[in-house]
Amino acid sequence: MARRRILIVDDDDDIIIAMQAVLESDGHYVTIAKNEKECLEKYSENAPEVVFLDLMMEKMDSGINLCRAIRSIDKNVKIYLLSAVGDETAGTLDIHEIGFNGAMSKPVSSDELLELAR
Repeated sequence: MARRRILIVDDDDDIIIAMQAVLESDGHYVTIAKNEKECLEKYSENAPEVVFLDLMMEKMDSGINLCRAIRSIDKNVKIYLLSAVGDETAGTLDIHEIGFNGAMSKPVSSDELLELAR
């Protein structure tokens, strides 16, 4: 299994701790960001291969703005939307048009997280 560089972007410490524990126990290198500014800094410093990105942080559309910003830098990175409102969000937004590879509901299942990280 390849060790991946992963960026988790969320303002919920409980979600971050849980996801980080699962991913690191599987051998991945995990970086954390809690807002838009940190995300872009950590992205440029670490060049992650996978990004798990919360939809709503300090502003309602933070996740959308960040996804578009990351896509303008890197067309190939995998970006997954994290949403507490789950399937409702995926149903009302065209997540693929925005630039997401997929969406996950919070709380995230360990199996799904590891599958998307690989």
